[in-house]
Amino acid sequence: MAKTDMQLLLYQFLQKHQTESSTFTKEELLEQVGWKPSTFKSYYGKGQITQFLAEIEANTYEAINVLDVSFIEFKKRLSQSKHYQELGHKCKSNLAKALLKKSKDNMMLALELYNRPSLENKLDGFVMMYSTAWEQLLKAIIIERDGEESIFEKSNKQGVKKTISLRQCLDKLFKENDNVRKNISRIADWRDGAVHLLMPELQGLASRIFQSGVLNYSSKFQDFAEIPFMQSQHAGMISLVGDFKMPPKAMLSSLYGKAAEDILELAQTVQDEIEQEDDIEFAIPINVSLVYARNEKDSQIILAAANGKTQDLERLKKALIVEKRVDPEKTHTFTQKTAIDAINKTLHANYDTAKLEKCLVARDKRGKPTINNHCFQAALKKLNWKATSNKHHHYQKISNTHIYSQDAVDDLVRHITTKDDFIKQAKAQASKKK
Repeated sequence: MAKTDMQLLLYQFLQKHQTESSTFTKEELLEQVGWKPSTFKSYYGKGQITQFLAEIEANTYEAINVLDVSFIEFKKRLSQSKHYQELGHKCKSNLAKALLKKSKDNMMLALELYNRPSLENKLDGFVMMYSTAWEQLLKAIIIERDGEESIFEKSNKQGVKKTISLRQCLDKLFKENDNVRKNISRIADWRDGAVHLLMPELQGLASRIFQSGVLNYSSKFQDFAEIPFMQSQHAGMISLVGDFKMPPKAMLSSLYGKAAEDILELAQTVQDEIEQEDDIEFAIPINVSLVYARNEKDSQIILAAANGKTQDLERLKKALIVEKRVDPEKTHTFTQKTAIDAINKTLHANYDTAKLEKCLVARDKRGKPTINNHCFQAALKKLNWKATSNKHHHYQKISNTHIYSQDAVDDLVRHITTKDDFIKQAKAQASKKK
């Protein structure tokens, strides 16, 4: 029998059963259409006909989506299915498939809402849609793993049967210390108890947590649905803003009254939590350096090995080096005087006089080898450390002072002791430049 004839028989068979709202078995379909069992297994297993029939229990199917399409459209969709898989094609449960579709719609709405430029305060709307999308996705996953009854609680006294909460879903699918779980929980907490505090002034912090959540969702969605959450040409990114600065209390008080203190407390808590977790699955880091990798096949320099697959988030995480902003006064604790004292102390504690007499050209009042101000400045000039602020040196513009780190002390000791004429050469070069 020709392929087109079989497709027509399939179309008519499905239309009949959808019209009558009747179910059928695989054997009945095979007999009517003329397929071999292997043909049905291939079409169904690859999701090529799941847009037109659904298994409601073991070997019992119902026809769907057939009455509203012509035979020409039916054939077109069936042939396109080889390259296009319907969302939820792997779901055995219709409820799971429906939840998956609703989940995607709600996350898309969350992104569209957040990226809408006409809205000044989009945080509260985003947390609502985001939490709903995650809850629906997780329930679909649980249904496919444990069955439809697994997402329902026992009926109450009134006979009402409620579904489990988002946090109960998290308990079923994530470990306690999982950062994806922490991200979802944090946003759900805002939805439940602090949505009235999510003012535009907090967007700098919230957007970093939101963006990580969208990346986490996209990865989890594709793992389960086996198709991308968004097509590669569309951006699944929200409007990230720059680094966050705590808004002045006086300004917040003028805008929000007594709630200003609660808003500031929330901001501080979130900021502390982001720094503590320090993980891209919880919040996007602001200061990052991208690591470049070399493609072994063609020696091309590439930015990680991301090809739009589910592993890409993991590769992205591996390609990010988080550089936390640190107060220079905490890392560069030496003035010139204290740095010189530390260098001399280290040298005399670890090397004998004979060695130091070879390395050091200056002498103190007692005639001992020493590093003095001229030696120190000559060494800095030779190493070019004072050209910029770096791990060795930092220039404080306001006070017009130079401060130095422990790295500077350690590295100068190393230079002095590994090359006996280091200071002599440094001073000679400094004299020539004058």
